[in-house]
Order: sequence, then structure tokens, then C-alpha cells
Amino acid sequence: MQLIRLLICAGCLFLAACANAIVRPAVSPAKPALDALVVLPGFGYDGGGERAFKALAPSMAADGFDLYLPTFVSRSGLEESRERLQRFFRENRLDRYQRVHVFAFIAGGWTFNPLGDAGTLPNLSTIVYDRSPYQERAPRVALEKLRFLTWLRYGTVVFDVARTPYAPLTLPDVKVGIVVETAPTSFIKKHESTARRYGAYEFECAAFRQRHDDCLYVGMNHDELYERFGEVWPEVSSFIRTGRFSASANRSPPAGATVAARVRLAEGGAR
Repeated sequence: MQLIRLLICAGCLFLAACANAIVRPAVSPAKPALDALVVLPGFGYDGGGERAFKALAPSMAADGFDLYLPTFVSRSGLEESRERLQRFFRENRLDRYQRVHVFAFIAGGWTFNPLGDAGTLPNLSTIVYDRSPYQERAPRVALEKLRFLTWLRYGTVVFDVARTPYAPLTLPDVKVGIVVETAPTSFIKKHESTARRYGAYEFECAAFRQRHDDCLYVGMNHDELYERFGEVWPEVSSFIRTGRFSASANRSPPAGATVAARVRLAEGGAR
């Protein structure tokens, strides 16, 4: 009975993960916006994140951005996810915009970069990546420690991300920004010893081994960034318009950041 309850719970989690609606503007042939913003969510995106982006859509539209939020991650793996994303671009006529800007969460970057290099979005102007020394270890931890439950919820796509080296975008004329998460999720905290076995955490922007024009740090974990994206949007908007984050953006990596150190710090501050 315990196993049955576990399977039912995992199945519900899977259904919740797959039920996200697409946020997209109504097509206006008479006067389409000049800019489209495509947000590519990944693992961990849920109803809270969806509500946050839907709440932002009107203000983004007022600033001249049509927001698109596709559901593209496929249980079958990265190849099928890329096919879904390519089909989304085509069916939503993103080629009608003068400029397309992308914000890619972690799985979004793994999915999109080969498509970007293949010229799938010829009007791609800007891409901002969410990167995390902590959360980018989560697929590998899931593969090693929670293979069956991970498969129940997400299929094999998590295992593809765990096994596939990150391939950075190589297009020379696209502005590239990086937003670095500096806090671990509860998942990484729970599996701290496993995650730390994979090596030291590197937060310097150069450690992500991809060309970039600017880089900033946010005191959020992966789950929080979805739900609090409104706090980061002004910086993303600044980067889209100028090629740089604002002068007040935090560009200093955390010193000596490890999961254990951050947990101890949080516990000490709570006393």
C-alpha cells in the first residue's frame, strides 16, 4: 500500500508538471509588437511560476514585449523537446517579430542552444540564461539516487540533461547575459553529500564556460526564481535594451559558497 501511495503521488506530481498552460498574446496582424520574449522553463516550473509570469504579461506588453511561455519539455528526452520547441516557434509565427529575446532556465538552455546555433530563430537578438552551480547538479543527483521516481515524474529527459555536456550558444551577434542563482533548493540541501561529491562549486561567471556580455548574481534558489521573476525582470529588460544589466546589479560572486556553509549560516541567522 505504501508503494501504491508513492506511485499515485509521483503520478500526480507528473500531471502537475505537465499541465502548465501556454502564455501567449493574441495575434494582431494590424499592429504586432516589435519584440517577443520567449521564456523557456525547465524542471521545477509549476503553478506558482506560471501565475508569476501571467501576472507580468500585461506590464511586459506595455513595455513592448509579447510574452510567450511554451511547454516543450518532453518525457521522451531532449531530442523530442527540441522538436516541440521548434514547432512552437513555427506555429506561433515568431519570424514576424523584428527581434526575439529568450530567457532560458536551465533545461531551457540545454534544449535551445543547438536550435539557436542551427538558425531556428534568425531574428534572435538577446538571450539571458539562468545558471546555477547548485541546481545544475540536480539531474545528476536524480539519476544516481532517485532514478525510478524521476522517471515517473519527468521521463528520461532529466537523464538526458544529466548525461549531456552543456553546449553554449556560439552565434556571434546575439547579446548573451547570465543570471546566477546563489542559493540551493531544498532538493540540493537534502542531497548535499551527493552533490558535493561532484566537485567544488564554482560561481565565477567564467566558470560557466560560455561567452557572455554581462553577468549578475541573485540571492535566490531555482524554485524562487520562477515565482519571483518579477524582481529580476527589470534587470533582464535592461539587458535586452542596452546589452548590460543595470549599474546597481550585483556582479560579485558569493565567497566560499557551499551548501553546508549556507545551511549553517541560515540556521545561525534564525536563532
